[in-house]
Amino acid sequence: MISLFVSDIDGCLAEPYQPYRLHDLRLLANLAQRADDLPSTTPYPALSLCSGRAYPYVEAVSQMLGLDVPVLFESGGGLFDPVAASITWNPALTPAIEEQLADVRAWFVSEVLPGMSIMLDHAKRAQVGVIGPDTDEVAGLVPVVEAHVAEHLPALRVFHTPVSIDVLPPAITKQQAMRWLSELTDVPLESMAYIGDSNGDIEALQTVGYGFAPANAAPAVREAVPHITQRAVTEGVVEAYEWCVAHNTDRAPAAA
Repeated sequence: MISLFVSDIDGCLAEPYQPYRLHDLRLLANLAQRADDLPSTTPYPALSLCSGRAYPYVEAVSQMLGLDVPVLFESGGGLFDPVAASITWNPALTPAIEEQLADVRAWFVSEVLPGMSIMLDHAKRAQVGVIGPDTDEVAGLVPVVEAHVAEHLPALRVFHTPVSIDVLPPAITKQQAMRWLSELTDVPLESMAYIGDSNGDIEALQTVGYGFAPANAAPAVREAVPHITQRAVTEGVVEAYEWCVAHNTDRAPAAA
């Protein structure tokens, strides 16, 4: 049985700089609210989030969906509990790591971003992110960031999407986030599903029991998962969630 369904936000529940597909988000919220507990005794898995986005954005999306399961922001750099209205920062975010991230942030501000349309994601603490709508500009910057990090701060890692680049500590990844969420909710990894669309999602997708990619996912992501939805973005997330419901229904014990 799949007890917990976790979704990325950008590329899954939403497209950056595009209007929300409110009908599909409401449909997903209504489906997930049928889960009565964790672990659920219904076929409906509880719903959570794991996003590279900063805390305020992830909190807003969790509120919009009516979630009561902890959600992860900054790729697991922090966790927000919607019920307790509290934040827990990842223990891997040490003062030494924050100093390294500060060096990357200063490099972006002083040497990279001037004259570009890409901007710093000012809300992030556990990673350094830049984001912008010009996908060609972002793609051109990726190798520059990778080369700088490899030369000056090789312990850090670089992930990217078509509109963003993030520099993360090695112990703060979505893979570790899935393990953290599993420990907090007492849901085994093999009973968790995750849907993601970018290279930063691949390790997490291969860590849980059921990995999904929406139709719009990057080729490397589609190659890494057993389940690819026919539909894209929010519609693809709803499709994956409904697949999990059908999977659980087929495996539910028969009534006596």
